[in-house]
Amino acid sequence: MTQLQSPIIEHIVNRIATSLTNVKLPRQTPLVVAYSGGVDSTVLLQAVIAYREQFDSPIHAVHVHHGLSDNADDWARHCELQCRLEDVEFHQYRVAVDTGNRKSLEAEARKVRYNALLEVCDQIDGVLLLGQHAEDQLETVLLQLKRGAGPQGLAGMGEVQYRGDRLIMRPMLALEKAEILAYAEEEMLQWVEDESNQQNSFDRNFLRNEIIPHLLERWPKLTKTVGRSAELCAEQSALVSDSAQQYFEECKHSDFRLDGQKLAALSLPWQAMVIRTWFRTQRQLSPSKAQTDQVLAMLKAKHDATPEVNFKWGRVIRFDHDLHWVVNATHEVPQNLELAFGQDTYLPWLQGQVKVMKSAQKNDDTVLLRTNTRNLRVKPENASVSKLLKEWFKVWRVPRWERDGVPVIFINEQPVALIVLGRCEYLQPMSQGIEVVFQPC
Repeated sequence: MTQLQSPIIEHIVNRIATSLTNVKLPRQTPLVVAYSGGVDSTVLLQAVIAYREQFDSPIHAVHVHHGLSDNADDWARHCELQCRLEDVEFHQYRVAVDTGNRKSLEAEARKVRYNALLEVCDQIDGVLLLGQHAEDQLETVLLQLKRGAGPQGLAGMGEVQYRGDRLIMRPMLALEKAEILAYAEEEMLQWVEDESNQQNSFDRNFLRNEIIPHLLERWPKLTKTVGRSAELCAEQSALVSDSAQQYFEECKHSDFRLDGQKLAALSLPWQAMVIRTWFRTQRQLSPSKAQTDQVLAMLKAKHDATPEVNFKWGRVIRFDHDLHWVVNATHEVPQNLELAFGQDTYLPWLQGQVKVMKSAQKNDDTVLLRTNTRNLRVKPENASVSKLLKEWFKVWRVPRWERDGVPVIFINEQPVALIVLGRCEYLQPMSQGIEVVFQPC
């Protein structure tokens, strides 16, 4: 039996070709197979080889060596040999999995595995192919139910999805495990068995080994019906996401600030969807329901209060009615920084460049940037009075967490300008012919 005579291989080849066409990619796009050496990825690799015969697409196989099993070296050698026999370019990645306290081994292994797979995709501008099948989809939906997920989580795994800018395809998602195994045995394919699949301490293994067999014995079509439900949830989620994106754009002052009054005018479910959309656009994990409720509760705080909700990446803070996205500081803010006239200087804490120019420059002129100067008395260019800088911060509604980092530019110890809220504010008195330019990067 040739590969293309097999309904299993034909199905996978057709799904790859159709999916590439649907996303407007050429059928000769390089394909990257996640190749563990197990039966699922082995059948997937055979199908991709058949696809190459039809469409002349470059193919690569990536084996991620986690080092978690005594047999890991043998599995890697097996995968490399199979690829050599089939003239498939082979990539092996040795990765370290964080097995520290309070870490999920499954989650950490999955994270480093994806990083390695997507790295190869980036190198060759390719599409990632995964060998997940119908039972894997059933496991995913059951796990999402256990976690109390909504429609987006119950949509499970998509046959075609993007992770960042990279396309991921699962062309075996509609196939049953029994079909895949039967084909592999009929063709006498060689694959490896991961003994960790029998460890029921892992949630997926517990479902796979103890629960799903009983469910399928009672309801043999369960994988198909759950797969259909996942597709319906995905369709509904897509429609809701489109509407939520529109509401998000209406509420957005900037990528890091939402209009609290416009957000509060929405119904509570749409408020929650806008918050989740905000997290998605910032490429952060969607907040839990409890975290979302905490964020939305800040909208009702007292006017002069600045409540906040903490996350691993930073905080969401309510200030002056609006919600602000505040990332953990990664750069120290210098107290003093010497500048050179006419040269761009990058200010990492502001993510922008400043340049100071003076038309009648003298050899002994000095230009200095200072921060944390809130007790400095200044008079902005268009103001009629002078005040302490901390008072101007209130007038300008500068968030409190940004105030210490506001740079003031001094020429010959005279304050001439400051950078606040992404713009340059000139101060009086100032020398003629002085220009300060700030450009966000």
